[in-house]
Amino acid sequence: MNPVLRADLRYRLGSSKALTLHTLFLVIIALLTFLSLPPDLARLDELRQGGLVLASLIVSAVLTMYFTSACAAGEIGIDGEKSVWDLAASSFPAGTIALGKVLSAASFAALQWLLAGPFVAVVAGIRGESLMAILRAALVGIAAATAFGATGTFYSIMFESDFARSFAHWTTLLAVIVGGNALPSPWHALSPVRSLAIAVREGVRPTVWLVVGVYLLTAGICVGLVRRRVERIRIEARTT
Repeated sequence: MNPVLRADLRYRLGSSKALTLHTLFLVIIALLTFLSLPPDLARLDELRQGGLVLASLIVSAVLTMYFTSACAAGEIGIDGEKSVWDLAASSFPAGTIALGKVLSAASFAALQWLLAGPFVAVVAGIRGESLMAILRAALVGIAAATAFGATGTFYSIMFESDFARSFAHWTTLLAVIVGGNALPSPWHALSPVRSLAIAVREGVRPTVWLVVGVYLLTAGICVGLVRRRVERIRIEARTT
C-alpha cells in the first residue's frame, strides 16, 4: 500500500479531529433522515416521495465534497496528518506523495458515503425508492469528491497563504457546484449535483459516465501537477 495513503488513513480514522468530523457528518445526515420520516408510516401511498431521497443524497454528496476538499487543502487540519509541504522534505518519491494524497481523498470520500449509506437506505426504503439509486449516486459523489480533494491537494502545495488557498478552494466549489448547475444543457451535467440527480432519476446514462470520467481525469491531472510541484520545491531547496 502507498505509505502516504496508509498514514493518512490511520489519522483520518483514529484522530480526535477526524472522529469529530465524522460525528458532525453523521449528526447532520441523521437529522435529515429524521426530518424525512413521515408522521404516519401506515399511509404507504403518501410515502413514495423520491424527492426526499434525492435531497438526502445531494446533502450527503455536498458535505462529502466539502469535507474531502477542505481536509486536502488544509482548511480542516487532521491531527498528525502531514501536509504535502512536510512530505516534500521526506525521502518519499514525488509521485508517491502525489498519488497517496489523491488516494487519501478518494478513500475519505468513500468512507463518508459508507457512513451515510444506512441512513439514506432507511429513507429510500420507506419512500419506495430503489437502493440502486444510492449506488448510482455514490458513483458520482465519490468521483466528484475525489476531484475536489485532488484540487484541494494541489492548492495546498501551490499556495503558501491560508487566505489564497481558502479563496481558491471556495471559488472552485462554488464555480463547479453552483456555476456548473447554471450552465445550459448538456453542460449543466458538469455540476455534481445535476449529474447525481440524473443518475438517481434516469440511471447511469452516457452523460453521467462522461462526467465521472471528467472528474477522474481531473484527479489524475492533479496527481501530475502535485508531483511536479514537489519536485520543483526539492530542486529549489537544493539550490539555496
